[in-house]
Amino acid sequence: MRLEIMPELPAELSDESWDFYQDCFSDLQYLAVNRHLMYRSEFDEVMADKRIGKYMALDDEDGAVIGMGTLTNELESIPLISAEYFKYHFPELYEQRRLFYCLFAGSALGHRGQGVFVALQRAMYAPIGEVDGKVFFDICSYNEERHQLPRMIAVILSRAAEYGRAQPTRLDAQSFWMYEFPKSDAPFRREERRSGYNRGRPDGGQDRRVARV
Repeated sequence: MRLEIMPELPAELSDESWDFYQDCFSDLQYLAVNRHLMYRSEFDEVMADKRIGKYMALDDEDGAVIGMGTLTNELESIPLISAEYFKYHFPELYEQRRLFYCLFAGSALGHRGQGVFVALQRAMYAPIGEVDGKVFFDICSYNEERHQLPRMIAVILSRAAEYGRAQPTRLDAQSFWMYEFPKSDAPFRREERRSGYNRGRPDGGQDRRVARV
């Protein structure tokens, strides 16, 4: 495996990277209410935006994409997060560009992807460690509860961090509530139901290792 950091994705990797992104993160279409998967036009914009670093893991033998992640400390480049939130709550870090956002990171399944996710996280930590910065992720409830993703990322980053510790803090959370209208003879109160987590994907596919929500 070789890991390359690119300001802009080369045209020859565009289609393959898009296919990898879809394969790696398409589960979130069925497991999260909020849309997490980018459209192709949005993906192409991110891949062309030089404010966002692209971390590409490529197979040594055939050059295939086996891992991919994106990271930026220019929060204005991401329209779906509020740069004003960070400017208000972390004014010095924001002004000094010491706040980093990871849009996504993922690796291939099976033997080809062995060790790739860890390598991506370590490489992506490097610019953060250089400026004593902080990094934040957007993680959906499914990846938080089923895969314990915040804890897993903390373990990986702790191994990469200079001081050997990554302390996670929840910044915000959003929940979606559905209201039903039971018939008058139904019980007024019943146990709260949660849907989606146990049904899996409609196509029977496997969960992917993801760090984006």
